Amino acid sequence: MIKSTEIPLILGEKYTIYGLSGIATTSCREIIVTNVLENPEYKKSYMSDKPNPYGNWRFGAYRQFRKRKQYHLDIELAKTLIIPGWNLMKTDADAYHCFVGNACINLAGTVDEIKEFVKLNINKRFGCHDIILSVPKPHLELPDEDGIPVYPDHPTTHAVVQRIRENIKNRDTNENTI
Repeated sequence: MIKSTEIPLILGEKYTIYGLSGIATTSCREIIVTNVLENPEYKKSYMSDKPNPYGNWRFGAYRQFRKRKQYHLDIELAKTLIIPGWNLMKTDADAYHCFVGNACINLAGTVDEIKEFVKLNINKRFGCHDIILSVPKPHLELPDEDGIPVYPDHPTTHAVVQRIRENIKNRDTNENTI
Protein backbone atom coordinates (compact mmCIF):
# COMPACT_ATOMS: atom_id res chain seq x y z
CA MET A 1 0.00 0.00 0.00
CA ILE A 2 1.24 3.47 -0.89
CA LYS A 3 0.93 6.40 1.52
CA SER A 4 0.70 10.03 0.48
CA THR A 5 3.78 10.78 2.60
CA GLU A 6 5.95 8.72 0.19
CA ILE A 7 5.65 11.50 -2.37
CA PRO A 8 5.34 14.69 -0.31
CA LEU A 9 3.11 16.74 -2.60
CA ILE A 10 2.04 20.09 -1.15
CA LEU A 11 -1.31 21.61 -2.02
CA GLY A 12 -0.91 24.68 -4.27
CA GLU A 13 2.76 24.00 -5.06
CA LYS A 14 4.29 23.79 -8.54
CA TYR A 15 5.92 20.58 -9.80
CA THR A 16 7.42 19.34 -13.05
CA ILE A 17 6.69 15.72 -13.88
CA TYR A 18 8.90 13.81 -16.33
CA GLY A 19 7.75 10.45 -17.63
CA LEU A 20 6.95 8.50 -20.77
CA SER A 21 4.09 9.36 -23.07
CA GLY A 22 1.89 6.92 -24.96
CA ILE A 23 4.14 7.17 -28.03
CA ALA A 24 7.31 6.23 -26.10
CA THR A 25 8.70 9.77 -25.91
CA THR A 26 9.64 11.86 -22.89
CA SER A 27 6.75 13.87 -21.52
CA CYS A 28 7.09 16.94 -19.33
CA ARG A 29 4.13 18.40 -17.43
CA GLU A 30 4.28 21.54 -15.33
CA ILE A 31 1.47 21.34 -12.79
CA ILE A 32 -0.05 22.99 -9.75
CA VAL A 33 -1.39 20.50 -7.20
CA THR A 34 -5.06 21.25 -6.40
CA ASN A 35 -5.94 18.17 -4.33
CA VAL A 36 -3.90 15.56 -2.46
CA LEU A 37 -5.46 12.24 -1.48
CA GLU A 38 -4.66 11.01 2.01
CA ASN A 39 -4.61 7.42 0.73
CA PRO A 40 -3.59 7.20 -2.94
CA GLU A 41 -5.66 4.81 -5.06
CA TYR A 42 -4.31 2.16 -7.40
CA LYS A 43 -5.71 2.49 -10.90
CA LYS A 44 -6.06 -0.75 -12.81
CA SER A 45 -3.86 -0.95 -15.87
CA TYR A 46 -4.66 -3.10 -18.86
CA MET A 47 -1.97 -5.61 -17.83
CA SER A 48 -2.78 -6.31 -14.21
CA ASP A 49 -5.49 -5.98 -11.59
CA LYS A 50 -2.97 -6.12 -8.74
CA PRO A 51 -0.74 -3.25 -7.62
CA ASN A 52 2.73 -3.56 -9.11
CA PRO A 53 5.72 -1.25 -9.43
CA TYR A 54 4.62 -0.22 -12.92
CA GLY A 55 0.97 0.51 -12.14
CA ASN A 56 -0.60 3.96 -11.92
CA TRP A 57 -1.45 5.46 -8.57
CA ARG A 58 -3.85 8.39 -8.21
CA PHE A 59 -2.38 10.93 -5.79
CA GLY A 60 -4.92 13.72 -6.21
CA ALA A 61 -5.66 16.36 -8.81
CA TYR A 62 -3.78 19.10 -10.64
CA ARG A 63 -4.24 21.92 -13.09
CA GLN A 64 -1.91 23.45 -15.63
CA PHE A 65 -0.64 27.02 -15.72
CA ARG A 66 -3.38 29.54 -16.60
CA LYS A 67 -5.99 26.79 -16.91
CA ARG A 68 -9.04 26.12 -14.76
CA LYS A 69 -9.70 22.52 -15.74
CA GLN A 70 -8.49 19.94 -13.25
CA TYR A 71 -7.06 16.51 -14.08
CA HIS A 72 -6.42 13.41 -12.03
CA LEU A 73 -2.81 13.18 -10.88
CA ASP A 74 -2.02 9.61 -11.92
CA ILE A 75 1.61 8.61 -11.48
CA GLU A 76 3.46 5.52 -12.67
CA LEU A 77 5.78 5.40 -9.68
CA ALA A 78 8.67 3.37 -11.10
CA LYS A 79 9.12 5.52 -14.24
CA THR A 80 8.22 9.08 -13.17
CA LEU A 81 10.48 11.89 -11.96
CA ILE A 82 8.71 14.53 -9.84
CA ILE A 83 10.76 17.69 -9.34
CA PRO A 84 9.57 20.72 -7.33
CA GLY A 85 9.35 23.92 -9.39
CA TRP A 86 8.83 24.97 -13.01
CA ASN A 87 11.04 25.99 -15.94
CA LEU A 88 13.55 23.28 -15.16
CA MET A 89 15.51 20.98 -17.46
CA LYS A 90 14.12 20.61 -20.98
CA THR A 91 13.40 17.36 -22.77
CA ASP A 92 14.93 16.59 -26.17
CA ALA A 93 11.69 17.62 -27.89
CA ASP A 94 11.49 20.95 -26.03
CA ALA A 95 15.15 21.85 -26.53
CA TYR A 96 15.74 20.73 -30.12
CA HIS A 97 12.24 20.32 -31.60
CA CYS A 98 12.94 16.69 -32.41
CA PHE A 99 12.46 13.49 -30.48
CA VAL A 100 13.17 9.79 -30.60
CA GLY A 101 10.48 7.30 -29.58
CA ASN A 102 12.92 5.14 -27.65
CA ALA A 103 10.88 4.72 -24.43
CA CYS A 104 13.62 6.48 -22.45
CA ILE A 105 13.64 9.72 -20.46
CA ASN A 106 15.66 11.98 -22.79
CA LEU A 107 16.82 15.19 -21.09
CA ALA A 108 18.71 18.03 -22.79
CA GLY A 109 21.83 18.45 -20.72
CA THR A 110 25.17 16.95 -19.86
CA VAL A 111 25.48 13.76 -17.84
CA ASP A 112 26.70 15.66 -14.75
CA GLU A 113 23.87 18.23 -14.97
CA ILE A 114 21.27 15.46 -15.22
CA LYS A 115 22.73 13.51 -12.28
CA GLU A 116 22.44 16.64 -10.11
CA PHE A 117 18.93 17.23 -11.45
CA VAL A 118 17.74 13.67 -10.65
CA LYS A 119 18.85 14.19 -7.03
CA LEU A 120 15.98 16.72 -6.73
CA ASN A 121 13.41 13.99 -7.47
CA ILE A 122 10.87 13.58 -4.63
CA ASN A 123 9.49 10.25 -5.94
CA LYS A 124 11.33 7.73 -3.76
CA ARG A 125 9.83 4.83 -5.75
CA PHE A 126 11.53 5.89 -9.00
CA GLY A 127 13.60 2.90 -10.06
CA CYS A 128 14.39 3.32 -13.75
CA HIS A 129 17.73 5.14 -13.63
CA ASP A 130 18.84 2.95 -16.54
CA ILE A 131 16.43 4.67 -18.98
CA ILE A 132 17.62 8.24 -18.32
CA LEU A 133 19.58 9.51 -21.32
CA SER A 134 21.55 12.71 -21.79
CA VAL A 135 20.96 14.52 -25.07
CA PRO A 136 23.44 17.44 -24.97
CA LYS A 137 22.85 18.35 -28.64
CA PRO A 138 20.32 17.40 -31.36
CA HIS A 139 20.01 13.69 -32.08
CA LEU A 140 21.39 14.00 -35.61
CA GLU A 141 24.64 15.38 -34.20
CA LEU A 142 25.08 12.50 -31.74
CA PRO A 143 26.86 9.25 -32.62
CA ASP A 144 24.29 6.68 -33.79
CA GLU A 145 21.59 9.34 -33.18
CA ASP A 146 21.22 8.07 -29.59
CA GLY A 147 21.53 9.70 -26.22
CA ILE A 148 24.25 9.09 -23.66
CA PRO A 149 23.35 6.86 -20.68
CA VAL A 150 23.45 8.91 -17.47
CA TYR A 151 23.77 5.81 -15.28
CA PRO A 152 25.71 3.35 -17.47
CA ASP A 153 26.45 0.98 -14.55
CA HIS A 154 22.80 0.61 -13.52
CA PRO A 155 21.49 -2.86 -14.54
CA THR A 156 19.02 -2.86 -17.42
CA THR A 157 16.83 -5.10 -19.52
CA HIS A 158 15.73 -2.21 -21.76
CA ALA A 159 16.56 -3.16 -25.37
CA VAL A 160 17.35 0.38 -26.55
CA VAL A 161 19.65 1.07 -23.59
CA GLN A 162 21.42 -2.26 -24.09
CA ARG A 163 22.00 -1.37 -27.77
CA ILE A 164 23.33 2.09 -26.86
CA ARG A 165 25.71 0.61 -24.26
CA GLU A 166 26.89 -1.99 -26.76
CA ASN A 167 27.52 0.70 -29.42
CA ILE A 168 29.52 2.77 -26.93
CA LYS A 169 31.54 -0.27 -25.89
CA ASN A 170 32.26 -1.17 -29.53
CA ARG A 171 33.19 2.44 -30.33
CA ASP A 172 35.58 2.52 -27.36
CA THR A 173 37.26 -0.76 -28.34
CA ASN A 174 37.66 0.44 -31.95
CA GLU A 175 39.30 3.67 -30.75
CA ASN A 176 41.68 1.73 -28.51
CA THR A 177 42.82 -0.57 -31.34
CA ILE A 178 43.73 2.31 -33.64
